[in-house]
Amino acid sequence: MLRLLVVWRILVKAAHGGTFLRVLVATLVVLWYSASGFLYFEIRERPDLGWGDAFWWAIVTMTTVGYGDFYPLTWGGRFLVGVPTLVLGIGLLGYVLSALAVQLVESRSKELKGLSEISDSNHVLVVHFLDAARMVQLVKDLRLDPASRGRSIVLIDDALEELPAELVELGVKFVRGNPAREATLRRANVTGAAYAIVLAKNPLDPASDAATLAVAMALESLHTRIRTVVHCVDPESVETLRRTGCDSIVCGSKLLSSLLVQELLDPGVEAVYDEMANLRVGAQLYLTDIESMGQWSQAELRSWADRQRYVLIGIKRGGQVVLNPAPEYSIVKGDRAILIGPSRPAPIKTGQ
Repeated sequence: MLRLLVVWRILVKAAHGGTFLRVLVATLVVLWYSASGFLYFEIRERPDLGWGDAFWWAIVTMTTVGYGDFYPLTWGGRFLVGVPTLVLGIGLLGYVLSALAVQLVESRSKELKGLSEISDSNHVLVVHFLDAARMVQLVKDLRLDPASRGRSIVLIDDALEELPAELVELGVKFVRGNPAREATLRRANVTGAAYAIVLAKNPLDPASDAATLAVAMALESLHTRIRTVVHCVDPESVETLRRTGCDSIVCGSKLLSSLLVQELLDPGVEAVYDEMANLRVGAQLYLTDIESMGQWSQAELRSWADRQRYVLIGIKRGGQVVLNPAPEYSIVKGDRAILIGPSRPAPIKTGQ
């Protein structure tokens, strides 16, 4: 049904050209003339013929298929109906089909070049194209987690001329244009998006943070409820980016320096980080909402985690993260549990 709607939209667009509409009407007229004429001349020879048989004969004759199950026996049916149907039908139908094919090709070309508008909802926006390999990895990671697996992914970039074949195969959609401009974001249906990932245009150039800042401001001004994660190159840009209202900021250089020091002092820490960041195997890190508890105690929360085969390593309260909290640390409504486990847990409900 969806494919039929797409074809219908293409036909409507093509019909805006007067020639196509006239030819389409002429094709329908010829089809009606052929069916009614065939029935008029042949009904006396074959009283069992009906309108369904007549239209079937007209269609297979116009397409030059000619199955042979029906054919005119009378002189009028052959020369006044059959010959005009053969001559006019194939020409008109050929024009309609070729025009439709051209529209389909042009529509597909516009999609690959990022010139189409996105109508998807609850989708994921990925801003800035780095290279095909890293983009493929990002898309595959998004498809692994149940929270983002079923969502369509839309890439926005102003330098990419055509969507790479690797991303086409993964079902990624593309919008070409400046992601800091409202017109571009609206073509990507920013107001209907659920998530946005803003990559640094050049992960090695701190000046890329200026472009990231502009995109973050545009996103938050158009859709304040969108969940936005941005990649920051220069640690000094973190506070500036935070003022835009984006939800999370990942500073690669800051993480790298900390990881290098930890690996130096505690060899093997990098392997632990890699395991938790790898969405394909092992256990991952999750932040889970705590919806309801009986006593709102840490002991109750740890008991729940043990039963569900998760490891509770901390609590996130607002912007504060408390790892390995003391036993007397109380749990309050609005806290989020920091867990390590094999899959994404549902919101926590205990004491029911």
